[in-house]
This record gives sequence, C-alpha cells and structure tokens, in this order.
Amino acid sequence: MTALALAATTAACSDESSSSGSTILNVAGAPTGPLQRNFNPFLTTGPMNLIGGVSMINEPLFIPSAVEVGKTTPWLAKSWKYSADGKELTLDLQSGVKWSDGRPFSAEDVVFTFNMLQKNPAMNVYGLALGPARAEGPDKVVLTFPVPGFTQEAFIGATYIVPKHIWEAVPDPAAFTNENPVGTGPFMLDTWSPQGYLLKKNPGYWQAGKPKIDGLRYVVYNSNVSANLALAQGELDWAANFVNNIEKEYVANDPANNKYWFPPVAPTFLGMNLTKPQYQNTDVRRAISLALDREKLVEVAEQNQQPANTTPTGLVFPQHERFVAAKYKGVTLKQDIPAAKALMEKAGYRIGGDGYAVGPDGKRFTMTLLTSSGFTDIITMYQVMTDQLKQIGIEVKVETKATSEFIANQFVGNFDASTVGPLTGAFTPFHAYERTLAGYLTQDIGKPAFANQVRWKDARTDQLLQQYAATQDPAAQQAALDGIQDIMVEQVPVIPLFNFVAWAEYNTRKVIGWPDAGNPYATATPIGPGSVLVATSLEPKAK
Repeated sequence: MTALALAATTAACSDESSSSGSTILNVAGAPTGPLQRNFNPFLTTGPMNLIGGVSMINEPLFIPSAVEVGKTTPWLAKSWKYSADGKELTLDLQSGVKWSDGRPFSAEDVVFTFNMLQKNPAMNVYGLALGPARAEGPDKVVLTFPVPGFTQEAFIGATYIVPKHIWEAVPDPAAFTNENPVGTGPFMLDTWSPQGYLLKKNPGYWQAGKPKIDGLRYVVYNSNVSANLALAQGELDWAANFVNNIEKEYVANDPANNKYWFPPVAPTFLGMNLTKPQYQNTDVRRAISLALDREKLVEVAEQNQQPANTTPTGLVFPQHERFVAAKYKGVTLKQDIPAAKALMEKAGYRIGGDGYAVGPDGKRFTMTLLTSSGFTDIITMYQVMTDQLKQIGIEVKVETKATSEFIANQFVGNFDASTVGPLTGAFTPFHAYERTLAGYLTQDIGKPAFANQVRWKDARTDQLLQQYAATQDPAAQQAALDGIQDIMVEQVPVIPLFNFVAWAEYNTRKVIGWPDAGNPYATATPIGPGSVLVATSLEPKAK
C-alpha cells in the first residue's frame, strides 16, 4: 500500500540522539490514526504490520528478496532443504538464540507457531498449506505439506515466530492482543501510546554486536500530508511515503543526507469484485482495461514514482521480465477508446445522451472505487480514472475509509472495485499470480481472503498454478506461467495498473548502511520482514 500520515506529539518527534548520546531513529509506515495496543504479529491491520516494527520483535526464519528473484538471507533458520517430493522442508535453526524474556528459543517454538497457524486459518495470512510440524532435536524442524510445498518457501521464511511458552496459554490466538510482546528480535517494546511506540535495543540479541543503533520510535500519522511535512523538516529518519515533488520537497532540503529508493516489487491491479454480475462479462473487463491510459495515471497521481504496468501479463519489470511468454514479449497495453466502446456495446451497454452507459436492465453502469483516506496518491489516480472511464460511459464514484477499515473491507469482499495485488509478496511470477488469482486461496464473501480478494474462480487457472507448484523443473514451470499469461490477456481477471514500489525515504545524518540500487541487500522500506535486515545493518555515523 502507499503510505503515510499525520503528526504525533512533540515528545514523539524529539531527537534523543543529540540529548542523550543514543541513536534513536524516528520511523513512520502506513497512515493509521491513533493506535490500539495490539502487538499480535499475525494481525494484518495491527500496529506493527501497518506502521512497522513487527520483525524487530518477532523475527522471520529467513528473508526472501523482493527485488532479486531467488535471493534469500538466512535468519532464525540458517539453512533449509526440501525432500525430493516437496512434501517436507527441514529447517536447521540458529543455536544460542534467546527470547527477550531470557528463555531459550528452540525448535519447539517454530513447531508451535506453524501448528498454531494450521489450526487458526484467520491467522494464516500467507495461505500456507500445512501439515503437522515436528521437532527433531533442539535446532531442527521438519515442516510437512499435503501437496508439494516448493512454492511456499518464501512465505515459510517470512513467517514470524512466536514463543510457545507464552502463546500456548492463549485460548484464542487470533484475538490475542499481545500487549507486552516477547520476541527474539534486536529490539524490545519500551513505551507505548496511541500516538506511537518506542522500541529499545535488546541487550541479549543473538547476533553479536547488533543492533548498532539504540532504538526505533514509530510515529503515528493520519495521512501523507503531515507525515511528509515531518519528513521535510527532518523530524523523521525513516519513512514509507508517497511524497509530492519529492526532489524539491524532500531531497533539496538536505541533498547530502535526504535519500530515497523506490524499487518496484509487486504488480498493482484494478480489481473488480467478480461476484458482482456487471464484472462477470469478459468484454466489460477488457473494455475497462482499454479505456485506461496508465502512463497518464502514474504521471499525474504518482509523478512516475510508481511505474505504469503496461504488460498485459501484469508481471513486474525488470525482475520478472525474463518469465514473460514469448508471444507477449514487447506487447504493451495502450488506451483505445473506440475499441473499448465497441466492447461495451457488445456486452449490451448503450451510451445515453448524458454520456453514461446503460445496460439491458435499464441501469447505469456505476463503479465505486475504494481506497484509504490516507492514500492521497491513489485518490488522485481515481480522479484521473474517473475521466478516462467516463469516455466509455462508466460512472465512477470514490469511497474512502480509514486504512485498517479499508483493508478489512477488501479482505471480506465488501467493495465494488479497488487496487489489489499480491501485497504479501511477489517474490516470483508464480507468487504474483497465485496471490491474485488462486481460487483455492480465496473465501466466500463475508470471510477474510488474504489472497485473491476479487474472488476469481477458474478451474484452468488453479490447474496451471498447481502444475507449477508440483515441480522444480524450470521448463514445466514456464509452461504453466505461459498458460496463466494467456488467461490474463484473454480473460482479464484483473487489470494491470502500476507496479507497487517499496516506498522508502531515509537520511544519513545519524546512521549509514542503508540499502539502495547499488547495494540492494534488501528493500529499504521500514515495513515487513526485510526491515529487520536493514535495522541490523545500520550503524551510527562517525562524527
């Protein structure tokens, strides 16, 4: 999702590094407004997952790269290996790790975490297909899968591990607020308020000499506007914002230190709720796609900070470009209003004197676009889209909600149309498609679907996804991808819009060691599993 938000208290924005000799970074993620004290790492709309901090406390097993297909950094697991049939994954864990309360970390904690996710689908946000997990010694875990689990590797790695000795006593882990979180991470909760929280260095952290910074203060905002003001004034050290006129409004204030890096990491689609009859006609979906001028959308709304996705396959360039089927290489999506109008007419719609399309039932074609009230760039994009779709007779309305409410409504299918995509990760082309289109990962309307929120249900799509997942043969996997790309192009289950980037603004006044295009060891965003790799790579700047 795009990102940020409004101002917190003066104390929350003060620079302790100058007054006490410590190095504490002020950090902001997605706009949320005042927080509830909930540190459940599996709650997608919880504080740590929205504004950041989750992996600083509850760490992942390993960290898959979002910018380099196939690159992975070991973490709590130092190595791992699949069985020949892909139905078992053996994890060798780091030794000598302790929880922040001093208790030893072991294989039993990992086993407990995955068995808990298996038993509680509402917490299984990655849609992992799991069998029973077992420990084979204090530092070895075997995960089992009912079907080959090769394609689940990235999400197994990105799963946050929790302490068995605390969570096993929780009667309903999905509802557990975890107000005083215990983790293996480099930081611990120090203070909390509805306006943000401070994480302090974990003195017993298992990676010797790390972290080299003393703390992270996560600050709450309500929209991009006030967050960007704080960023421009040097009150934020690390953020995940869309910044209007970023070179002028941010970089120019301190060119030597104010930096940003926005690598594309996942496709973003215009997703229509496919349980609604007006979107079940392929010609209508194709018409909507043809009506859009993607270059104009990202120019006006994103200032090209998020690039247009113009391949009909919907894959992310450059990292997925080599996986594009031969027939679609070099093919681009272009606006074609006459062709779009013809498809609307073929679908039974006629444009009346008022310029709006009316169907055989006499009803005007209306599309309501949902987003967060804090995502100012997406709201602007919707406004531009309104004018483009009006050209083929579609009336557009824009609906905004608070970020957590927007996400929750999208998960349960309470929306007409919205921006959707594999927000949990597009580490490979398979993940981009599975997280967006897999019928076996979606849910009926009213139940939360952490993938495939558009509710696309197509036997051929699922067959091709499962064909890919059952093998590690590159040729067989590419054949499956080719088939899915045919479905994307011919049936347009979702409409490519732009490539979501890993938003990251940071400064080098206090610390150095940030990732960038020249050293892409992780994305630089303060949100998600990779942020712990960044935080433990930073070190105070020499004075």
